Amino acid sequence: MSGDESGPGIDLDEARRKYRAERDKRLKASKGRGDIALDGPLKRYLNDPFQKPEPREPVADEVEVLCIGAGFAGLLVGASLKQQGFNRVRLVDTAGDVGGVWYWNRYPEAKCDVESLCYMPLLEETGYIPTMRYAAAPEIFAHAQRIARHFGLYDHALFHTTVTDVAWDASLDRWRVQTDRGDNILAQFVVVGIGPMNAVKLPDIPGIESFKGKSFHTSRWDYGFTGGAPDNPDLDKLRDKVVGFIGTGATALQCVAPLGRSAKKLYVFQRTPSTVGVRGNGPINAETVRNLEPGWQKRRQENFTAIWAGQPVDEDLVQDGWTYVCRELHCSTRYQGLSGQALALEKERVDFDLMAEVRKRVDEIVKDKDTAEKLKPYYNYFCKRPGWHDEYLDTFNLPNVELVDTKGEGVERLEEDSVVANGRKYPLDCLIFGTGFVTETTGKLRLGFNVTGRDGVALSEKWKDGMTTLHGLTVSKFPNFFIIPGVNSQAVVTVNVVHMTQEYARHIAHIARSVRDRGMQVFDLKQEAEADWVRTILEKRVDDAAFLEACTPGRNNYEGNVKARPKQNAVYGGGAIEYFAILKRWRDSGELPGLEFSSALSAHDAPIERKASHYRG
Repeated sequence: MSGDESGPGIDLDEARRKYRAERDKRLKASKGRGDIALDGPLKRYLNDPFQKPEPREPVADEVEVLCIGAGFAGLLVGASLKQQGFNRVRLVDTAGDVGGVWYWNRYPEAKCDVESLCYMPLLEETGYIPTMRYAAAPEIFAHAQRIARHFGLYDHALFHTTVTDVAWDASLDRWRVQTDRGDNILAQFVVVGIGPMNAVKLPDIPGIESFKGKSFHTSRWDYGFTGGAPDNPDLDKLRDKVVGFIGTGATALQCVAPLGRSAKKLYVFQRTPSTVGVRGNGPINAETVRNLEPGWQKRRQENFTAIWAGQPVDEDLVQDGWTYVCRELHCSTRYQGLSGQALALEKERVDFDLMAEVRKRVDEIVKDKDTAEKLKPYYNYFCKRPGWHDEYLDTFNLPNVELVDTKGEGVERLEEDSVVANGRKYPLDCLIFGTGFVTETTGKLRLGFNVTGRDGVALSEKWKDGMTTLHGLTVSKFPNFFIIPGVNSQAVVTVNVVHMTQEYARHIAHIARSVRDRGMQVFDLKQEAEADWVRTILEKRVDDAAFLEACTPGRNNYEGNVKARPKQNAVYGGGAIEYFAILKRWRDSGELPGLEFSSALSAHDAPIERKASHYRG
């Protein structure tokens, strides 16, 4: 299926057959393969190549709030808490600085695919205007540092520090947090904000431990080996190197181009091609932005999110690939007067037209027709995260770049000096994994540490059959505890993760301040409130199982195993704008329904005078 596929005369039965065939061959290959634990020799893939950990003495003290994670979740929660008058707010992160994914993702030409005026938070508060419409990683990382400085979040932060255990100490009404640096910290409130991209993912490829050449994950890019720098994509040390790159998702779309320009030879190993639309990046007119009325960023974020959620709006303030696709799929004038099966059929036709545009662009850019055919994606538009780039496809026209399409099978195995795919050995000097992050698990595996609440209840045990929360943020029997929702979360998912995180941060800070304003020390969630929210999630749940089962395997559908996801782990089905309104009404009521409070113990009156034994546990 190639050429002009779009239009009213398309054969949807033939399109479905093609999509199904492409899915099935990948589904068969993915069975029995999963993610692998990064321990033993593979733990080296987690080493920090950017900053060496500094030795320090263990910390034994008490803070008001401890945020696990110093990415935008931790920064936004910390900023909101500081604005509400909390002083001892501590960020703890395995990384060497703030920034989260933007600390780690420093691969060449890394950028955010959401417009920077929407994505980069607290622009008005910090007085910063991004330089480019889609900001590069160094600028986003610098902005994260700017936020930390602006709100004094470096004051108590602990970096290169990994939390190992979080447990509620009923004798003190405090959380006891322990780390791999020997720290033993008491905290009134704990916020888990590790983000959806903190756990490095390596594919389960036979022989992965045996490869002896240089290898690293894109989130641990080794510029010492490749040359260049985060702000310099000329990887001059690869001029005489043969490089292999595994993965063709969002990361590949950005760093394959500089690799292709720099390496002696580049092999790109593909299981499934990505959608690649026009990016159209360019500079921002800072003066125009400064002249906007106060509150402009919030309005822009809400407009973008409303379009993403399928709500009709009077004006599209962003006008990019995301909003174009969402308007076409959700709010097209072609849907007027349609309902039921007719509406579903027309939406399917629109989806196919959008994907046909993507495939047509491949034909227009890639000169070799065989390579072009291999780069065409055959699945529904949102089966995978869409991508946009203006150089990725052109890279496959370079004589030193070869696409190794594995026909959905993935790489067969690794040997000491080679990747084996399609029965052929590809000798390499360097192998780079652009395979993303583990996003679909909960409990200890996802967090990397135990959380133990009242009566010795472990969060992983409580959630073994599915999540139970209020609003996706608080959990019964886990007092003074918040968790920033992830992909399967009982909250919402929007493409602009930062916008929804700002809403979560506002809600968390409101609850913490409400505890303090009431002269209390502890809040807990009533189990009946938790049960009510689970019922709401199930009632509002959008049954997307059929759609996901029809998708090619990927992170959106548990690699094709849709039934592995508990139904109650669904996101709120009413969409982001409706969900944010629920949170606001809950706060504005002043009653904080579902929460119960308890007052201070005498030991809380002077935290600084605690006995040393309190910190030893």
